[in-house]
Amino acid sequence: MIGIALFGAGTIGRVHARNVAAHRNCELRYVVDTDLDRAEALCRAHGGRAAVEIETALADRAVDAVIVASSTSAHNAHLSAVIATGKPVLCEKPIADNLGDAKRCADAADAAGLLAATAFNRRYDASHRVVHDRIRAGEIGKVELIHIVSRTQAPPPPPASVRFSGGMLREKGSHHYDLAAWMAGAEPVEIFAAGDCLVDPGYADYGDLDTAALTLRFDSGAIATFSFSRRTGFGYEEMLEVFGAEGMLESRRQPRTGVALYKGGSIIEDGLHAGWYERFGPTYDAELDAFLAAIKKRDVPYATLRDGLRAQAVAEAAIRSVRERKIIAIERIW
Repeated sequence: MIGIALFGAGTIGRVHARNVAAHRNCELRYVVDTDLDRAEALCRAHGGRAAVEIETALADRAVDAVIVASSTSAHNAHLSAVIATGKPVLCEKPIADNLGDAKRCADAADAAGLLAATAFNRRYDASHRVVHDRIRAGEIGKVELIHIVSRTQAPPPPPASVRFSGGMLREKGSHHYDLAAWMAGAEPVEIFAAGDCLVDPGYADYGDLDTAALTLRFDSGAIATFSFSRRTGFGYEEMLEVFGAEGMLESRRQPRTGVALYKGGSIIEDGLHAGWYERFGPTYDAELDAFLAAIKKRDVPYATLRDGLRAQAVAEAAIRSVRERKIIAIERIW
């Protein structure tokens, strides 16, 4: 059994705690959170010991690996501390709240030869993975265009949450910049982004957006476009399409079921999943499987901190593009 310490007992921390506790090959040893009551509640539900200091968990020889699921603002300190111990780590994105700290973390992990993964769970979605694999098999020829939509069911998170999440273009966007690069098999070179606060003007008080459209160019010549919103009135919407020289592959919007009612002159289908976890819950199980398999030295691919650094470089360029209203070259530091 692989002993896991979990840093963070918030929304995503609860997802990881549940999955670790249910997995046959690992055990939850610690939950660390600045809110001890919250950590203790998670331990009562899933096992392990609660702590407020990460050093308590890192010093315990029963802890074999760490999942960093704390607030974005704490990622750099937490990830750096784990890397210093040499323990394998899976870190939620973004890997730091600025590009310099993100690069230092990635460099330190590489220098230590450490298994350090970024939690890009979208790579483990069954439909997305089929699209990726069929692109690599050559079914659509050279990739030319990619389009990704991610729109979240209402109500959106409160604007004040931006202080801890890093903002929409970092927090939501990182997943999809990585997804586009993974599909294209190419490196991003420049981006143009436009956005505003069309859902809640309160986001502007924290320097953030709730609606955005972006165009990303790769060194292969491929172009990716993104449509982001913090609100829909019809469920959690996510889809991607990849257009190539010889065809197109699509990972469609996923309804709750595949059932449709044909009656009179109408076809009535089930709507979309209510939220992000209903849509992508299984991907967190698959992500944990891949992390544990990599710890056991099996040849299982995973997203590295370098992948996380690349996505973060795109995010920082996108934020600058919105502010300056122009195309921004992406600094290739990954």
